[in-house]
Amino acid sequence: MKRQFIILISLIILSLLFPKIGFSHSNKVLSIRLWPSEEYVRIIVESSKYLNHKSFFLKNPNRLVLDIENIEIDSTIIKNIENIKITNSYIENIRIGKRNLNNFRLVFDLKEKIDSQIFTLKPIASYKYRTILDLYPKITNDPIKAIIYNQKEYRNNKLEEIITNLIKDNDHCDEKNNNINLTNQKIIIVIDPGHGGEDPGAIGVNGTKEKDIVLSIAKKIETLLKTQNNIVTYLTRNDDCFVPLTIRTQKARLLKANLFISIHANSWIEPGTNGASVFALSKDKSSSIQAKWLADKENKSDLIGGVNLHNQDEKIAKILLDLSTAAQIKDSKRIGAILLKELEKISKLHSKDVEQAEFAILQIPDIPSILVETAFISNPKEEKLLNSDQHQNKIANAIFKTIIKYFKIECNSN
Repeated sequence: MKRQFIILISLIILSLLFPKIGFSHSNKVLSIRLWPSEEYVRIIVESSKYLNHKSFFLKNPNRLVLDIENIEIDSTIIKNIENIKITNSYIENIRIGKRNLNNFRLVFDLKEKIDSQIFTLKPIASYKYRTILDLYPKITNDPIKAIIYNQKEYRNNKLEEIITNLIKDNDHCDEKNNNINLTNQKIIIVIDPGHGGEDPGAIGVNGTKEKDIVLSIAKKIETLLKTQNNIVTYLTRNDDCFVPLTIRTQKARLLKANLFISIHANSWIEPGTNGASVFALSKDKSSSIQAKWLADKENKSDLIGGVNLHNQDEKIAKILLDLSTAAQIKDSKRIGAILLKELEKISKLHSKDVEQAEFAILQIPDIPSILVETAFISNPKEEKLLNSDQHQNKIANAIFKTIIKYFKIECNSN
C-alpha cells in the first residue's frame, strides 16, 4: 500500500513538472475540413477521441457557435481555419477562439438563417472520431435540394407535390425557351456520381480519386442529355460533397425518374484486372463472389462518407426494398445489356453479362436502375484512361447512346 502511494505521488509530481506528460492521453483535433456544395455545407472536426461539444445559434448578426471542450488544437490548424475563404455558401466567415486552457469556440458568421444537424461518427477506415456539422439553408427553390432539407415534409407527402410542381414549371419554362409544343411527358434521368466529400471511393496507384472521375463523367453525360428537348436530367451531386445513399435514391423516387444510373470506377487487389462492368440489383444472391465483394464495398459508402444513422428509418427502407419487383430488375438488366454493347466499342469488358448483387444504391422500387463500373482505377493503364478527357467523353457518349436506344428517342443532335 505504501509502495502504491509513493508511485501515485510520483506521478502527480511528474505531471505538475511536465504538463505535456499529463496530456499524453488527451483529446486532440487532428484536422478540421470543410466541404461546401450547392446543397449544403459540411464541416468535419476529426479528433483522436470522442469530442465533447455544444452548438447553438446567436442573432444580430446570425451566428452558429460550436463550443468544444477538453481539446488540444495545433496552431497550424487554427491558422488554416482563419485563412479559409468561402464563396457561394451561407457562411460569411469562420473564426476560432480559445476560451481557456483547453476549451475552444468555433464561430460561423452566417449570411442568412440556416438549419443544422450535428452528429459523431466512430472511427472507420483511416478516419478517427469525426464530429460532423451539416448546415442547410432554410429556403430552397431547387427540387433536389428540397429533398434533403425537408425530411419532415417528405413524411407528410407534401414534398412530392412541391417537386412535381417544380418539374412542371421547368417543363413550361423549357417549352417557352425552345418554342416547342410538347405533348408527351418528359423523360427524367437521374445520374448518380458515386462517393464524394469524405468518401473518395477507390484510389488509383497514382492518386486518382474515384469520386473526381465519376463526377466529371456524370457532368459530361448531363451535357449530352441536355441537347435533347424531351429529356430532363438531374445529378445526385454537382460538387465534391457527400450525399447519403438513401438520399440519392429518394431523389430518384421523388422526381419520378424513368432511369437511375450510378457511375463508379472499380478496384481490385490484382493491378492487372481490367474492363468495364454493369450491375443490376439482386434480391437473392450475387452473380459472383467479386460482385458480392463490390456491393459490400459500395454499401459502406455511408459509413465512410458520414451519415447520421439516427435519421434512418429502417422500416421505410425495408418496405421500399420489398416493393422492388422482378419487372424492375428485368428492365435494369435490359438497359445494362444495351450499355455493355456500347462500352464494348470503346473499352474492354470485365464481364460480358450484366452482373447482379445487393447494391443499396440500386434498391429503388419501380425505377430501372443500373450501376456502371467504368474501368478499374486500380489498374495503372485504366487509371490513365479514366483521367483522359477523351476517354471520359467516350464513356459519357456510350451511356448517352444507351439512354437514347432504350427509350427509342429520336435523337435531335449529332
